[in-house]
Amino acid sequence: MKKILILLWSILPLVTFTACTSEDDIRKDIDDLNARLDALQTEFDKLNENISTFYDLAAGKIYFTSCTPDERGNYTLQLSDGTSWKVYGGMPEGEIPTVTINEDGHWVFAYDGEETDLGKATPEDGKNGTTPQMSVDEEGYWCYQLGDGEKQRVPGPYNVAEIAAINPSIFESVTVSGENPNVMQFKLYGMEEPVEIALLGGLDMTFSFGSVTIAQGGSQTLTATLTEVKNVVISPTPLQVSLTEVGSNNLTVEAPATVEAGDYTVYFEIYNTAGYRLVKSLKVTVTE
Repeated sequence: MKKILILLWSILPLVTFTACTSEDDIRKDIDDLNARLDALQTEFDKLNENISTFYDLAAGKIYFTSCTPDERGNYTLQLSDGTSWKVYGGMPEGEIPTVTINEDGHWVFAYDGEETDLGKATPEDGKNGTTPQMSVDEEGYWCYQLGDGEKQRVPGPYNVAEIAAINPSIFESVTVSGENPNVMQFKLYGMEEPVEIALLGGLDMTFSFGSVTIAQGGSQTLTATLTEVKNVVISPTPLQVSLTEVGSNNLTVEAPATVEAGDYTVYFEIYNTAGYRLVKSLKVTVTE
């Protein structure tokens, strides 16, 4: 980003300064504005990355292979290209600032993962501790002051007090579909309906029954619905499992008379055309 410093310095020779303090004030204003532009550029870069990743997912150029939520309603997605993507579901990335006392008895200002030691909080060697005074300056930045000391701006690119004003998310909300935990819903600002993106591009295998109960020597036929599946590999099992390409009643599970009664899990490794794998399972109970 080009700094406005270049532009301002180009016109400075036209101005006659009557005092050194005027030049110092202008220098400070320029530095403050440049720092704010740097912070905004960081947010723009994140927004551009979010937009690019989202549209690659929506277009099927990459897939998400898993999602892990946090307590703030945000998600970390593992992507098929080996990278990860932190998705902020409408929540600002910056944390709410806190002021605490650490183990050393010092005031600590914590904000967006950065900690600033503000000085001693507890009396030591007969001297009183210092209570920091928090404030927001005229440009909207967090500041602190220790005793009669000079007011200082909290360091770091995310020291803007109006947290809601800096939101690196392009989404109003991001949720996991209640009907299908393998589908995420991304609601963009200004859109009425969310965009749904499925795990591994929709790769899935569902069964007409949640579980199967078979007597020793018996069998059960059910329907397995395959979505975006190219190949299926059935993991070794003492049961006899066969899957055909017929649309209905295409999955048969047999329990040989020699198989002991008990609970079993049949695992199906399903692959899409890109070769990505997803493991699905079916619970089977064998009775005597």
